[in-house]
Amino acid sequence: MRRNLTALWGAMAIFVVAAAPAMAQSVLDDIKQRGELRVAGVLYRPLISPRPNGEYVGVDVEVMKKMAADLKVKLNIINSEWSTAVAGIETKKWDIVPALCITDKRKEVVDFSPSYITIGATLTTLASNPKGLTSVEAFNRPEVVFAVPSGSWSESVAKEVAPKATLKGFGQSTSADLIQEVVAGRADAVVLDTPIQTTVALASFGDKLRIVPGHNKPLDVRACKVGYAYLKGDKKMAEYVDGFIQKLRSSGELDALTKRFMTADQIKATN
Repeated sequence: MRRNLTALWGAMAIFVVAAAPAMAQSVLDDIKQRGELRVAGVLYRPLISPRPNGEYVGVDVEVMKKMAADLKVKLNIINSEWSTAVAGIETKKWDIVPALCITDKRKEVVDFSPSYITIGATLTTLASNPKGLTSVEAFNRPEVVFAVPSGSWSESVAKEVAPKATLKGFGQSTSADLIQEVVAGRADAVVLDTPIQTTVALASFGDKLRIVPGHNKPLDVRACKVGYAYLKGDKKMAEYVDGFIQKLRSSGELDALTKRFMTADQIKATN
């Protein structure tokens, strides 16, 4: 009887092992086996953007080149759109998506590296504006006029930060169009993101503008903390990516790359 029980338990153990699903291989192992790091080629200048010849340039492109070299694989940036960027991780069309705003909704389906840059809002006005717009609180008055694209992110920021201010709405308009409203005195302020739009604005107008809280000092409102997204639950991939980004940050390489590409020419470049 004892011998039969032993045999039965042994057979059950073999069945359990055979029935158990094989543990999914890390994307990091897939990358090394195929000899290629596949990156989603989304457009977020100057972090990543394509040239007409198909070449990609930007801060994240350089970071991904360094990562591919560290892994001893080639880099393959695949043309993609924001609408499919996250889905492409789940279907393993690419291994990583750069330049992605970290949101709670996205974190439900993918994991993120720590944020390496924050794209946030600022309030921009003429330094010579007579209404004393030197603090965030000073913008929250009915006599202060904001030029905003109707229904836009910047409109929502203005409403949240300065609910008492007057909003002058526009249809399709660029940040350059809106700044002209301020420069011409037809509006007192515009919401610009930093460090991207403020870089271009300062290159054009310099100390004629006042940026509140400041260039590279965003408001704590509707900020986009940017990170790298990868397959959810892949601990090995997370450990590698997070460690690699931290290494670039600690060495100063990440900051140097950001300064190199965060220029008006790079931001406005189309070829």
